[in-house]
Amino acid sequence: MSKKTKNRKSQSIFSGLIMHKLSWLELVAIGLCLWFLLYPHPYEILLGILLLIPLIGILINGIEKPSLVSLVEITKDERGYKKYDVLDFIDITAWVILIRVLLDYEFESFYSMIIPGTIAFIIVLIILFSTHKLITQSTKNKWWIYTSIIFNVCIYSYAGTYAANCAFDNSKPQKYLVKIVGKRIVEGRRSDSYYIKITPWGNHNEEEISVSKQDFDKLYNDREINIDLKKGLFNIPWYYVEIH
Repeated sequence: MSKKTKNRKSQSIFSGLIMHKLSWLELVAIGLCLWFLLYPHPYEILLGILLLIPLIGILINGIEKPSLVSLVEITKDERGYKKYDVLDFIDITAWVILIRVLLDYEFESFYSMIIPGTIAFIIVLIILFSTHKLITQSTKNKWWIYTSIIFNVCIYSYAGTYAANCAFDNSKPQKYLVKIVGKRIVEGRRSDSYYIKITPWGNHNEEEISVSKQDFDKLYNDREINIDLKKGLFNIPWYYVEIH
């Protein structure tokens, strides 16, 4: 057996080992995402692991510095149109973190997360492009693949930054006493959303805040509650409703 043949064989075995590791990582990512989405306890531990999984996957996949195509599964639907699915350890993880952020935290100001989120986005892109080769073939697929990967990395970076900012924030809250002036329920196909309207506080005018059904049932008009405003781990202010 020639040296060239041996090298090809060893590369083939090594590539198979990497794919096996990524398949395992995808299964772990899917399992943890379902856990975090449906029963987010212990919250900080689950979030911390999910924040690491996409980076671990990118680094493992990039050991042999393959093309970015290796991070996307290209399939065809029933009508013959191509579908571009970013591997689950990036795709599902990014979306589940985003969903939990929207469910669990209130945004004090969207503008305050632009700089920290953009820094995280750039760091992940540097890791991605330093471990993977650019797509050399100039085809229509090329731009769809770039768009799919960068879009998912963007969601992961911004949602992950905000989730970490809130979940790992140990700053002392600044408390605002407000009064409930209204309640309403928005009916949805799968579930209903519950909102309370509160009096002005801090830099906020009278506004609606989303609450859980359990809290919604406890609250009534003219009741006073606290709004706790926190600094944020990355200096992205956020707040939550304190109900006793």
